[in-house]
Amino acid sequence: MTTVTSTGSTGTTTNTTGTTGTTTTNGTSTAGTLGFNDYISLLTTQLKNQDPTAPTDNAQMVAQMAQFSTLSGISSLNTTASTIQTDLSSLSTLNTTMSAISTKLDSIAASQKAATAATGTTAAASTTA
Repeated sequence: MTTVTSTGSTGTTTNTTGTTGTTTTNGTSTAGTLGFNDYISLLTTQLKNQDPTAPTDNAQMVAQMAQFSTLSGISSLNTTASTIQTDLSSLSTLNTTMSAISTKLDSIAASQKAATAATGTTAAASTTA
């Protein structure tokens, strides 16, 4: 949750916005979420409108930055996990295909062996002199 407090000549206004979902890689926001650019915009607005006699609490600012950093890391981890899942799916498909090819080659080799045994000839091509 992000809390923005701005102080004007008429008093203090506090806006609280809950965030859910993820952000895109370029930091812009998607529907219902706040991205990196939104966070920087809120931070600069907060700093621009703060009361010089009562500046923003450093602990709150550090906590907000840590939360955003954690969210960014989780988003990156989700992207990596999705890539790994896609790669594993591709490997599974490849494994199934290779197994089918191996079975077909074993069948061909068995047929060739049976044909050779039945005729008493070798499967090697003969050369003419």
